[in-house]
Amino acid sequence: MRLRTVLVLLLMLLAVVGASYYTYISLRRSSQPPLPPPPVSLDDAPFRVYGLVEPFEREVFVGPLLARRVVAIYVREGERVAQDQPLCRQDDDIEQQALRLATSRLEEANRRLDLTRDDLRRKELLLQKKAIPEFDYSQVRLQAKLEEQQIASARAEVELRRVELAKLTLRAPIAGKVYKFDVRLGEQLTPEDFRRIVIGRLEHQVRLFVEAFWFNRLYLGDRFTVKTVEGLQEVGTGEVIEIAPYMGQRDFRTEDSRERLDTKFLQAILRLDTTSPLPLGLQVLAEQLPPK
Repeated sequence: MRLRTVLVLLLMLLAVVGASYYTYISLRRSSQPPLPPPPVSLDDAPFRVYGLVEPFEREVFVGPLLARRVVAIYVREGERVAQDQPLCRQDDDIEQQALRLATSRLEEANRRLDLTRDDLRRKELLLQKKAIPEFDYSQVRLQAKLEEQQIASARAEVELRRVELAKLTLRAPIAGKVYKFDVRLGEQLTPEDFRRIVIGRLEHQVRLFVEAFWFNRLYLGDRFTVKTVEGLQEVGTGEVIEIAPYMGQRDFRTEDSRERLDTKFLQAILRLDTTSPLPLGLQVLAEQLPPK
């Protein structure tokens, strides 16, 4: 009986000692600082950067030189245009009238010169026959030269009026596609409205914003697959054709207006292989493809 009691007491003592030791070890481990995680290697991480869709070789903004009312529209958004094709025309009644007046003055000057030249030929024959003094012939010859100068001035004025008239017809500076045409018939169009007409090539490029920690991973000729940021739908693949030779800086603000994060980056141009229609300014995510 005593032996059984001693064994029970020994077991209870061992249990208390074991629990105390376990508690001590647990408390000691919990009091120690956590072990640092293993270092992350960017070489093993996928290379992903954000970018914006643009027409190849950038878009072109078309704006008027004068503030006038729009009286004619020749194109719509999404249409293809040739270089120098008319897009729209502003009110040009004053310039049309000025051109007609300058043209009539030129025609009148030409008629006067024709009459003077006929008179000059007639007086030249009379001078050869000694029928008139040389002074009369010289007077007519000087009159002809004066009228020739007047015709040159009239031609210059006609050309000037044509240039002024041409300023009121907006034309496509390049061949491509009308991506934006926010112009309505009858409204006032001013030089400050240069962003309302946007034209670009049919091919697309992506302007990549590459953060500083990716600099050693980006090279000319690298290929990327491009997806939309929202939905991650693939829009195509492309190749890096240009890397800017300078670094920029972008500011990111949080909901707290006093908090701002600055990051350095460089820009790279990724030419897309696809010619599918894409909206300008679309934000995309580009992920580097493994080398072939």
